[in-house]
Amino acid sequence: MAIAAHSQAEWVTHETKLLGTPAPGVSIFETQFRNGSLLARVTCATFDEKQHTLRVIDSPSPGTATLDSVLSKSNAIAGVNGAYFHSDFKPVGLVVVDGKTQHSFEKAKLLSGILTVRSTGSIAIIRSGQFSAKAPPPAQALQCGPMLVEKGSPVAGLNATRNARRTAVATGPKGKVALVYITSVTLADAAQILSLPDVFGTWKPTTALNLDGGSSSGFWAGTTLHLPEIKRVRNFLAIAPPKKSK
Repeated sequence: MAIAAHSQAEWVTHETKLLGTPAPGVSIFETQFRNGSLLARVTCATFDEKQHTLRVIDSPSPGTATLDSVLSKSNAIAGVNGAYFHSDFKPVGLVVVDGKTQHSFEKAKLLSGILTVRSTGSIAIIRSGQFSAKAPPPAQALQCGPMLVEKGSPVAGLNATRNARRTAVATGPKGKVALVYITSVTLADAAQILSLPDVFGTWKPTTALNLDGGSSSGFWAGTTLHLPEIKRVRNFLAIAPPKKSK
């Protein structure tokens, strides 16, 4: 516990700037964090689940279609790459798109968390062990991992040696949600950074789930910002307007 607290204290906020608001209630921030000579840049899109929602978007052409080409045609406001996939682009873990299960739940150490979006608009990140196949499927879901933050604190035991670009989804108090892109850091560093009180300006995550990072990492917010991925992916996670009730 002392080591974790010391590590968290090493990362400090260096500079934060608002890059734009691509839609009412959606803000794009860029924050730089320093840890001695180390520098990490966190780009995020934040919103309130009462105003917007998250949608899983399957690639129409896995291995070919890019983040910006798909999201720009899907009524998305902002988005990142989604979850893991096999070399043949078959999804890994639970994937639910618009109420339809595209791939079933899997038990694997890496797939420790699930992002769920209910038809009511409620967005949550749960442990995979809490998922029940008997319950009605959520409107949207992605199973990925590892979990980075739980109950506002960094998850212990994460890899602290391998640096890579990271993407994540985070939930906070009173329906706050964020999609996150972090420049090359370890999973442990990502967890520590996302546990800082001012990581999103006025709030910090209570829960955060790592998505498929590395060369899959990408961030798109229309004309506001585009950080392209290197590797083409299977699915995407996007901020979208809520569906209107009939």
